[in-house]
Amino acid sequence: MEYKQTMGKRISDLRKSKGMTQEQLAQQVGVTAQAVSKWENDLSCPDISILPQLAEALGVTTDELLGRTPLQEVKSETSETKSKAHVSVKLRMSNVEKLAFALLLMGIGVIFLLNAFHVIALGEGITFWSVLWPFLVACMGIMACKSDLSPFTVGLFLFGVYMLLFNLGIIPAQYKLTWAMAWPVVLILVGLTILLKFLFPNWKRQGSIIEVDKSDPVFECTGEDGFLHIESAFSSQTKKVEPGTLFTGAKVDASFGSLVLDLAEAEIQNGALIDADISFGSLTLRLPASVGVRAECDSSFGGCDCPPGDPNAPIQISLKGDVSFGKIEVEYV
Repeated sequence: MEYKQTMGKRISDLRKSKGMTQEQLAQQVGVTAQAVSKWENDLSCPDISILPQLAEALGVTTDELLGRTPLQEVKSETSETKSKAHVSVKLRMSNVEKLAFALLLMGIGVIFLLNAFHVIALGEGITFWSVLWPFLVACMGIMACKSDLSPFTVGLFLFGVYMLLFNLGIIPAQYKLTWAMAWPVVLILVGLTILLKFLFPNWKRQGSIIEVDKSDPVFECTGEDGFLHIESAFSSQTKKVEPGTLFTGAKVDASFGSLVLDLAEAEIQNGALIDADISFGSLTLRLPASVGVRAECDSSFGGCDCPPGDPNAPIQISLKGDVSFGKIEVEYV
């Protein structure tokens, strides 16, 4: 008995249940990502010679791939995978955490503004920078611990807290941390982190509802119908859209790192929208010279270097940016 679900839908469900992108599946079976996209949209079918390899890559039998066996379990697994991805995103930086972080920054600014107008008096030697940079390091440590709890990320958080307390005069001067003390500690923490990951390669952090696999905690990129969802934190990443692949738009969220979105060889749809939220990081958008850009950026302590390109170009895209302590720039290649 065969089931009515199309082969393209089965391939799509199976791929998502494995947490693979179209590019990753294409690499495993030796075809292009565009070919996989055509399969999933029922524009073409896989060659019969690669069906066994495709079934193996998707973790099913050939009968299941051909629809002779129902995919009820796969659907359930797909739903669970989506839940895991959702929780993984929330564990990085929720909207509430972003709001709290912004309010803390504003609070520091207000305190030093009041000090400048002699409404309050801070201790001698306390400057805005001496408070801001250890505060940012401590915040980075917290976020890093959420993504990848390890001796190094805990040490980063504790270092930020220590320097903040020291610069505020709460920790006495005789307990000053010197470079001769710091670099051996860094080596020990890095080595211990590597050792623990070697001994426990499948370590998972326990969430409040489900387990979240942290094997790739800093970068996620998914897409359907040419639209990309990209999240990057505490890393430097490059996402290159393969030559000839349709690009219809993107939602980008990058923080504490740099992200390059390379669309130089993509098939860009006219009117595509890129919605970017950048916090303490940067986004570089690489475009072909034949594409024009209409940019609208809202920046707080950030910048947007987005030349419009050719205003008469046949393909025009829109870039909407929200930048906090970061930068968005457009490069034409």
